[in-house]
Amino acid sequence: MRRSARTSRPEWTVAAAGDQVEVARFGAKVVRGPGPADCWLWTGAIADDGYGRFWIRRDGVVRVVRPHRYALALALQVGLDDVEVAEHAVCDVPICVRAEGKQGDHIWASTQAENLARMGWRGRGGGADWARRFRGVDRSARAAASRELRDVVIHGWDADAITAALGRVDADQCLLW
Repeated sequence: MRRSARTSRPEWTVAAAGDQVEVARFGAKVVRGPGPADCWLWTGAIADDGYGRFWIRRDGVVRVVRPHRYALALALQVGLDDVEVAEHAVCDVPICVRAEGKQGDHIWASTQAENLARMGWRGRGGGADWARRFRGVDRSARAAASRELRDVVIHGWDADAITAALGRVDADQCLLW
């Protein structure tokens, strides 16, 4: 196994040479929205923070990776450790894995500083008084929302059910026009 340029740890590449089985296993857990701006949603395991989990094996060692990180590394054809942060920069949906390696993707390579700045801008933490300013949901609520969204799409894309699961429209809210 090669060593990472950034660390002395073994390099964790996406789909070891010729391992199309792993890529197919990953793809089987993704439901792609039909529209050009739709999310591609992870339907596999979801951790208690609302983000997905995907297991890979290299030289007998098993590692759990974030599916959005795997998708970005696959799109860019780089190692998993070569991207500092795989940021949900467009949709902010923890189980979205839409990364094609081009401008405007839902997920792109970023830095920790940029990710933290966007988190603060979205009201999801950051800074000394983040708890006072926090407008988002807590960890368990985010996990529950991700699991609900996964359960809605696990058998295929349903735009109305997805909109309801994302909570964009409250059924009891009056129309403005």
